[in-house]
Amino acid sequence: MAQDRPAADTPAEAAAAPPARRNGSSHRGLRTFESLRYNRDYRFLFAGNISANGAQWLQLFTVGWLVLSISQGSALHSVAVAGVRSVPVLALGPWAGVLADRIDRRKIAIGTNIAQVVLATGFAVLIAGGWVEVWHAYTYMLLSGCAHSIQQPVRHALVANTVPRSDLANALALNAMSVNITRLSGPLVGGLLISTVGFKWNFFFEAALYTGMVLLLLPMRTPYREASTARRVSAFTNLREGLVYILGNSALFRLTLLNFLRTTVFMPLVLLMPVYTSQALGAGVGTGTFMIALMGSGGLATTLIVATWGFFTKKGLVTLLALLAGSMVIAVLGLSHWVWLSLPLMVLMGLCQTHSVVSNNILIQSIVSDNLRGRVSSVWHYESGLIPLAAVGIGYVADRVDINTALVTVGAAAAILSLLALVRFKEVRELD
Repeated sequence: MAQDRPAADTPAEAAAAPPARRNGSSHRGLRTFESLRYNRDYRFLFAGNISANGAQWLQLFTVGWLVLSISQGSALHSVAVAGVRSVPVLALGPWAGVLADRIDRRKIAIGTNIAQVVLATGFAVLIAGGWVEVWHAYTYMLLSGCAHSIQQPVRHALVANTVPRSDLANALALNAMSVNITRLSGPLVGGLLISTVGFKWNFFFEAALYTGMVLLLLPMRTPYREASTARRVSAFTNLREGLVYILGNSALFRLTLLNFLRTTVFMPLVLLMPVYTSQALGAGVGTGTFMIALMGSGGLATTLIVATWGFFTKKGLVTLLALLAGSMVIAVLGLSHWVWLSLPLMVLMGLCQTHSVVSNNILIQSIVSDNLRGRVSSVWHYESGLIPLAAVGIGYVADRVDINTALVTVGAAAAILSLLALVRFKEVRELD
C-alpha cells in the first residue's frame, strides 16, 4: 500500500514538514515512482493528467483525419484545424497565469475540464447527427484551445502544490512521462476507434477522459500551496508583476529564452513530418507515424531515466547541452535521405527534447515563488502558441527551396545560438 507523509494543518507546515522515512529509498534505483508512492494528492493529479493528456492527443489525432474526410481531402484544412487550438494561448496565456495566482488552482482546473467535456460531447453529437461541417471543427478547436490555454499552466503549477520540494524533480519527470505515454497511445487508440466505430466515438471517449480528470481532481488537495497575495492588487498589476519578476531574475529570464528557442526549433518537426517523410525520404504514412513513435519512445526513456536516477550532471548544463545536441540532430535530419539513418535520429531527438524540457522546467519551478508560479508557468507555456507560426515559417522555406535545406538551415542556426548560450550563460550552466 502507498505511504503518505503525515498531513500538515497549514500550507506553511506542509512546506516545512520533513519527509517521511522511506525504507530503501537510499537506493536510487528505487526512486522512479517515489513522488507517487509518498504523496496522495499527487497520485490524483498524475492520474488526472494521464486522462487529460490522453484526451488531448486523441483530439489532435482525430480532428485532422475528420477534417480530411469532410473537406474533400484538403491537407491545408487538416493541418490548420489542429494549429487553431494553439492560437488562444497567444491572447489568453498570460492572463491564465494571473488567474492561477488569484484563484484556487484546483477549481480552475475542474472548471476548464468541465468545459472540455461539454465541447467534446457537443461536437460528437454534431458528428453523430451528420451535421458536422469544416467550420464546426475550427470553432470546436478554437473554443477547446481557450480552455486548454487556461488549464495548462494551472495543471503545471499544481504539481508543485501537491509534492514537497524534495520530490519536485521526480514529480515533474513523471508528469513529462504521462505526456509521452499518451503521445504514443493517443494516436493508437484514435486510429483503432476511427477504423472500427467511427469518428463520433473518438470525441465521446475524449469527453469521458476529461470527465475522469474532473473526478480525480475532486478529492485532491494542495497542501504545498502558499497563501496567495495576488488578490490584494488588480489583475493588471498582477500581470506586470509577473513580467517584471521574470525580466528581473537573470536565470529565470535566460531559462525562458532557452525554452522559447527549443519550442520554435524542435516542436514544429512533428507538424512537418508528413512533408519530410514524403519529400526527403520518399516514404509513406506508415514510416512517418513510426518516426513520431520513435521520438516519443526516446522521450519516454528519458523520463524513466530522470525519474529513477536523476540527471548525469547539473540541470542547467543539461538544458544547454540538450538544446545544442537536438539542434544538431535536426540539421543532420536535413542532410538525410535515408530511412535507416533518420529512424535512430528521431530517437535521439526525443532524448534531447525531453532532457531539455524536464531540466528547464525543474529549474524554473524550483526558482519561482509559489505566489508567482501561475504567471511564470503561463509564460513558459506561451511557447505552445508559437509552434504553428514556426511551422509555417519553416514550411515557407521548404516550399521555396526544399524540406532538407529548411531543416539544415534551422538546425544550424539553432546550434549556433545554443553554442553561444552554452558559452555565455554561465549562471545557467551552474544551476542545479
